[in-house]
Amino acid sequence: MIGVKAYFDPVKVLDLVPPPLEIVDGEGFVYIAKIFTVSGNRWEMLYEDPEETKYMEAAIALKVKYNDNIFTYFPFMWVDKDLPLLRGWLLGYPKKLAYISISEFHKLLDGYSGPSSGVRMGGYALRNGKEIIRVKITLKEKVSQYPIPFGPIVQFRRFPAVQDGTDVYELGQIISSDFRVGEVWRGEGEVILNGSVNEELEVLKINRIEGGYYFNWSFKQLGTKILTKVPNNY
Repeated sequence: MIGVKAYFDPVKVLDLVPPPLEIVDGEGFVYIAKIFTVSGNRWEMLYEDPEETKYMEAAIALKVKYNDNIFTYFPFMWVDKDLPLLRGWLLGYPKKLAYISISEFHKLLDGYSGPSSGVRMGGYALRNGKEIIRVKITLKEKVSQYPIPFGPIVQFRRFPAVQDGTDVYELGQIISSDFRVGEVWRGEGEVILNGSVNEELEVLKINRIEGGYYFNWSFKQLGTKILTKVPNNY
């Protein structure tokens, strides 16, 4: 995963964070990632159908507050395959399809065999042929503190009614376990966000960039715990 930790204008992002969530200080994280996934204990999928066990993801995370506790909320997220898209919808992630690419290391590639000081990495996401996110980082040093999550992840499960009494609008907390983080590298970061039709990224005005990051993490995703039902007048 590569990403940039940034502070957005809190006033500008108000429209992206529905109540009962609240903006804290505009802190956020923009990332591009290649994700490997195995459902249950079906490890044989790694060799029986390897394409089904990996996908690309781009996302924007914001630090938010709910009931005086700090959480992580994703107002934007894109993937490049249908299975993670549908799985994300069930959990409340606002996933859309996009073409996503990221720099990758190779053990036999001189000067690019792994993270080290001075190495540059980049990635981007294209939605309907238009570049919506571009991230560039220059690694400087290994650090102990990873940039996200800010706290547990919360997302809105929103499924409009097709008839009376079937509307679903609720705030859920993503439940996970066995969280692990590998080496974390920090350095300089650049990020470009381009708005387009139905991609309101122009709302995210960056006030300050804290740095660029490269790291890997893993966890088991167990489901969602419903925190509250959201009134329809919100």
